[in-house]
Amino acid sequence: MGKVKEIMHTGNDNPVADKEGCFRDVLEIMDSKHLGAVSIVDGETLIGIITDGDVRRLLLKTQDTLPDVFMKNVRTIMIKNPKTIQPNATFQECLEKLEKYSFWVLPVTDDKNRLLGIVHLHTLLKAMIEE
Repeated sequence: MGKVKEIMHTGNDNPVADKEGCFRDVLEIMDSKHLGAVSIVDGETLIGIITDGDVRRLLLKTQDTLPDVFMKNVRTIMIKNPKTIQPNATFQECLEKLEKYSFWVLPVTDDKNRLLGIVHLHTLLKAMIEE
């Protein structure tokens, strides 16, 4: 059975923004990486996530002007303490967690909550089919 560490997006393929970044930075990263989410870090530690669903909800409910929204700090927008998965989790464990929470992505962290990568449902399903 395959492991998450075999299919997670890492390095330049891992959408990550620093906690001091602004919402516009997140949009640019999200657009360039095509995974529908950006992990927010403090150094190497995962502290939050922003998904494309979070972006839509923010834009629909905000009373701020678009330039003001673009300049918001990511810490005011992110989902704090997101669900994660460990790199040695099996494909099946990952699928079950994604299904349980109706997620498309899960950040991959070590036991000290350091961000290692991100796994996407489509990548996982493709790997499971090929297995």
